[in-house]
Amino acid sequence: MRGGLLFHYTNDRGYKAISSQQTWLFKASKPPCSHPKGAYFTILPPGTRGLGKRLFVRGCADNTNFVFCFSGEEGLKPIDGGRGEHVFYSKEDYPVEKRRQGPHGATAKVQEELT
Repeated sequence: MRGGLLFHYTNDRGYKAISSQQTWLFKASKPPCSHPKGAYFTILPPGTRGLGKRLFVRGCADNTNFVFCFSGEEGLKPIDGGRGEHVFYSKEDYPVEKRRQGPHGATAKVQEELT
């Protein structure tokens, strides 16, 4: 993961809340599974085949409709298990300053910008 891009997928409501801030703030929350409370990110870019399944987003396809892209990985840890190779988290709310921010918006639009 060193030096690569990270992505945070979300729904319309989450996108509007995060993008309204100059410094993006990804809020730590408890996922509906056994993983710890945190703000979750991945190295899997938009357009990854089976993205929702690989991220374990069940029954919530709208949670990948929007994406934030940023550089750096300060303070992030891989989750336990096999997905730890592509899913990382912060136990605390995770700020991303303007200098680290990349493309963001509708997932299909960001995918086009990155290719």
